[in-house]
Amino acid sequence: MKNLLSSVLVCLFILGATTLSSCVTTSASLGAKAIKAPYASSLRTAKTYAWYQPSPAAQPEYLKGYKPALHAHLVEAVEKELQERGYSKVEKNPDVLVAYDVSVSVPEEKDRSENFATGFGYGYAYMSGLRYTYGHADMPGYRSVDLFKEGTLIIDLINPRSNMLLWRGWAEGAINFKAGAGAVGKKVEEVLEQL
Repeated sequence: MKNLLSSVLVCLFILGATTLSSCVTTSASLGAKAIKAPYASSLRTAKTYAWYQPSPAAQPEYLKGYKPALHAHLVEAVEKELQERGYSKVEKNPDVLVAYDVSVSVPEEKDRSENFATGFGYGYAYMSGLRYTYGHADMPGYRSVDLFKEGTLIIDLINPRSNMLLWRGWAEGAINFKAGAGAVGKKVEEVLEQL
């Protein structure tokens, strides 16, 4: 009887451990992440910002799901969050430039390195990386936009004088291309909390 009870307890323990381990997700799949350049000391004193490029380029023919409303929701949410963090939007001489992107999947024939700047990829906001002209040298953990899961929200802060990427925050697969202002705002807040 004692052996039977021990066997049952061992089986229950193994079953429980297997069930629990299959329910656990790693921290790598949860929440927003961020990286900062080693030369980003100017972020500590930054108080003003401007957009890297205020409007996205024209919609390419393969991005049928592009909605101008998503761009508007993202801009509004980023501006609101930056204001809450003490930043002011200015027209001239900003401390940092702000850019966003949402990664998209593109047809293989369009996904060629000659279609965009070195180190960058296709994205919703930047339409083939054409808005990207800032550098990212020595940025630990840097990935180009096309290496992120579709729907990943990416927010970049760039030094306007050196044109180098200072900070990048992202949330993998966070944005549904039909998302409303409330859902977009929550994801933008999540990313900028990493700043």
